[in-house]
Amino acid sequence: MKYPTQIKQRKLGNKLYVMEVIRDLDEAIDLICDSMTPDEQLDPFAEDLCPYFGILWPAAEALAQYLNERPELVNKKKVLELGCGLGFPSMVATHLGAQVLATDFHPDAQEYLQRNCRHSSLSIAYQRLNWREDSEDLGKFDVVMGSDILYESKHPREVARGLIKFLKPGGTILLTDPGRNYLQYFIDAMKQEGYQEEMTTLSIEGKENFIFKFINEYTE
Repeated sequence: MKYPTQIKQRKLGNKLYVMEVIRDLDEAIDLICDSMTPDEQLDPFAEDLCPYFGILWPAAEALAQYLNERPELVNKKKVLELGCGLGFPSMVATHLGAQVLATDFHPDAQEYLQRNCRHSSLSIAYQRLNWREDSEDLGKFDVVMGSDILYESKHPREVARGLIKFLKPGGTILLTDPGRNYLQYFIDAMKQEGYQEEMTTLSIEGKENFIFKFINEYTE
């Protein structure tokens, strides 16, 4: 699907990130609906095609800024981003010296990530992945991160297990969230898995975003 787009620029430190984003989410959703038959619109999986990936969400900006202020978290580290969307945090981590694998399930996410990498003179590996269901072994990573991925009631425990599944012993989990309804359930799920959080906040467009850092102390 081809959506009308616009360019957004963000400068962090000495690097200008240029991102091609979907111009208007409602407009894009209308385009999808117009392309579907009535039966396709009733398909419960049709919502997975909604182009939420194509918006530069405040939580992704918060994670990108957080990384930029703490380059030691990702420098020379192997980093996995789940639900990368446009890939802003992955782009920042790459610029800071990380070896990044960006993943998303939406079929159009890869094209936009690649466009944004070209716009910003970066190169990032990508793999399509439904990390809540796929059992494919991607290996283990020093840092596993995600932004604004707690938007359904079933997500908190799935997100917790998905993040932990790919983490090396002694690794770091980073998650940013704008304060969605299921955030506390996610924190509780992480505690049940043996993790304690370190939280900070960052204001994006006048709204607070929560940034959580979880450390795996086990060395198995």
